[in-house]
Amino acid sequence: MTWPDPSSPAGVVGQETYFFLSYAHSVPLSDAARPDTDYWVSQFFHQLADAVRERATRLGPLDAGFFDGQVSPGVDLRRTLTNALSLAHVFVPLYSPNYFRNAWALGERDSFRSRLVRLAAGRAERHVLPVLWMPLPSWGDRPETVQALDLVGDPGDRADYADNGLRALCKLSAYRTQYRNLLGALADRIVTVTENEPLAPSRATTLTSSPVPDGPGAALVVTTLTADRARWRPYGDQHQLAVADYVAATAERLGLPTRVVELAEARDRAASSPAVVLVDAGVGVDAARSALDGLPRWAVPLVIAADHTRGEPTPEAIAGSLQDARFPWVLPVRTIDEFERCAPLLVTEARKQFLRHGPVDPPQGPHDPKPTLGATGPFDVRRGKA
Repeated sequence: MTWPDPSSPAGVVGQETYFFLSYAHSVPLSDAARPDTDYWVSQFFHQLADAVRERATRLGPLDAGFFDGQVSPGVDLRRTLTNALSLAHVFVPLYSPNYFRNAWALGERDSFRSRLVRLAAGRAERHVLPVLWMPLPSWGDRPETVQALDLVGDPGDRADYADNGLRALCKLSAYRTQYRNLLGALADRIVTVTENEPLAPSRATTLTSSPVPDGPGAALVVTTLTADRARWRPYGDQHQLAVADYVAATAERLGLPTRVVELAEARDRAASSPAVVLVDAGVGVDAARSALDGLPRWAVPLVIAADHTRGEPTPEAIAGSLQDARFPWVLPVRTIDEFERCAPLLVTEARKQFLRHGPVDPPQGPHDPKPTLGATGPFDVRRGKA
């Protein structure tokens, strides 16, 4: 067996890994839920990484695995994940109904596949090891389901896996044996492929999140109101991303296509799209109220007061003024932790407000008349009520 040159692909920083874990991010069910995370995905990743370490012989040059739960908040996530996809030898997607509607997850798969284009079809397929994380719809034979079920040899384990998905097997103690068998089989496949057919160092295409055909409708619009027209970074060195880019990345990971635009363009787009407006508390009450005048009522403002001390009334005064103007009420944020916790909830609130108050465009074409219990013709008049 000959290993490729250990030097990283040009422009890629990091350590090679046996596998990259890809999954569709979940939307928080309530304000109390931890946003944009799945506890069971994290559990599965760490258990799979441990199983790979037990079997691996190349743990010096390679790390066991990577998933985005390891990434610190505020980094350039798109660049970080592209680097990780360029350094992984096996791609492990957790297939679920939402995976195929999630632009970010599909973008990860497309980015990794760009490294396989020069391989023979049979060899390329071995570097993608799908997992049936949640059962897919029974209608139609999706090739993804067939590929995921190929992991299992035992008929009994296969039936439990197909009916419930690995997430349920991971959660429920009644399936502990089946889960361990599947975890071991997956780790064996990852180590075998990586050590017997390693990928040569290559740069994956930059991760993109283009809208998917059957995904959500209108793209989320993210804009800022601040004295500085450049990308606004109120948290300085604590975040590599501008706050608008951070909210956009959060939305895309939740499966909602997003555009970051200037406020003037946001006025046009928000008429038919959900919208988030990040307001610099430094602009003051009157300027904020005037600048947001004309945006639709479903646009969700968030007042960021990173430079203000606790108890100073200005941020609350701005938020209260915007609420008086019938915008959705969102409390101001000051610290970076408050902002990071708020970002996923802000995205889901914007989409909820748009679905509740946004325009409804019926499809083109003829429409059948609505049914009615009233009289519509001479034969529908009740006897004696001419």
